[in-house]
Amino acid sequence: MLEGMRVVELAYFYPAPYCTQILAELGAEGIKIEPPSGDPMRYRSEIFAALNRNKKSLVLNLKDEKDLSKFYEIVGKSDVVVEGFRPGVAKKLGVDYESVKKVNPGIIYCSIPGLRGVNKPVHDINVLSLAGICLIAGKKFGKPIDPNVQLSDFASAVFAAISILAAYVRKIKTGEGCYINLSMLDAALASVPLHSARLLNGMDVAEDFVSNPGYDVYEAKNGYVSVGILDEKHFWKEFCEKLGLEYGDLSFEERIKRADEIRKRISEVLKDKSVEELEGILENVPFSAVRNFPKESEIFCEAEYDKKYRVVGFPATFSNFEPKRSGKVPKLGEDRDI
Repeated sequence: MLEGMRVVELAYFYPAPYCTQILAELGAEGIKIEPPSGDPMRYRSEIFAALNRNKKSLVLNLKDEKDLSKFYEIVGKSDVVVEGFRPGVAKKLGVDYESVKKVNPGIIYCSIPGLRGVNKPVHDINVLSLAGICLIAGKKFGKPIDPNVQLSDFASAVFAAISILAAYVRKIKTGEGCYINLSMLDAALASVPLHSARLLNGMDVAEDFVSNPGYDVYEAKNGYVSVGILDEKHFWKEFCEKLGLEYGDLSFEERIKRADEIRKRISEVLKDKSVEELEGILENVPFSAVRNFPKESEIFCEAEYDKKYRVVGFPATFSNFEPKRSGKVPKLGEDRDI
């Protein structure tokens, strides 16, 4: 699908490497430029395999004049550069957009810093803290928490891939490259539209997910279950009828006002029933058991590195294209003849 697109990656850890892998799974040629010490994530082989399949690896010391010349030789024949340094680092190394544009005016150059224009080291938890997401996630518990799903890492990688593809389509039409600046913080802010729509307009976080007793995780007799009823009268009425609860005719606003009482009553009823029993009773309601991460899925695949690892591949299926889900993970510097 993206055959013919060459993507050069200058990055470590999560966002930019995952962005490049997404493009590689869709057919692009991904070239990972690493220092002699390699991407620090290599010491976590299973994670490195999850973020770096179907790429080539070339070791370059960008502080060395000869290696820097090799870098320019490669980007001169490339379509995209993705970098994940702190602001100012790429310029200091001589690999920033303005420098690269001189040898390849049509280059699409995407920077994924933690913070836009701020040379400060941050990781996902710091970004989520600055974005208010730790407070949003912990609203129900009365204190900020780490959601532990690396939201800003993931969101910035995916938004970067989308932005690069949009720029690539425009380049096909006009021949023009461009510079894309996408910070992890901005990607995190764009990932919570339901809450931001309220917070930016003088309201509190969406009560649909915080105060609503119909949207929560509860304990059953032999496990845990989730209920996902929003302001949906038909689902709420059936949920209450099936469980013998007396709240079926309450409006959404009334449910919020009496949330503590209703949540306590739901807890009492669900604790007396098994997960399997509840799955049968609540088949037509937004309800599910809380499970461990699944062992099987059509999108699970193998990545070959120091050994074979099971990883999650590109999630979409196409009627006329097969993403490169499985693939080899490059050893450090194994592709010298690029």
